[in-house]
Amino acid sequence: MKKIAIAFYFLATIALLTFCVQCKKEPVCELVLRVHKTNTGIDTADVLPNAYVRVGLEDNYADFAKAEGYTDKNGVFTHTFKYEALLEVAVTYDSTYFNSDSVMVRDYYLGSGRVKLEPGETVDQVILVSSAE
Repeated sequence: MKKIAIAFYFLATIALLTFCVQCKKEPVCELVLRVHKTNTGIDTADVLPNAYVRVGLEDNYADFAKAEGYTDKNGVFTHTFKYEALLEVAVTYDSTYFNSDSVMVRDYYLGSGRVKLEPGETVDQVILVSSAE
């Protein structure tokens, strides 16, 4: 009977330790960039879908401190970084199309900025791009 009680307490202790101990997750840094186009330098919230975004421009940055991609239909680019950092951002948009008068039109926008990533926080920043032509 004593052996059963000892075995029960031993198993109960192991079960409690297994269920009560949690893995500590490393806090990540979320980045949300909203790309807006402007002609006057004032933010009019005119979103720019399909703009090319590069984060972490310096060659000496580690790969985990770099990201690139395109904004979605709402002009938003998101990425998750493992570590906090201060990173440069560059945005380019280049589109050529024919207007209603069959004239070829080129839209070319550039913008840049800097983001500071903090552990466990989401950085939500607007990058303004203006016409480079």
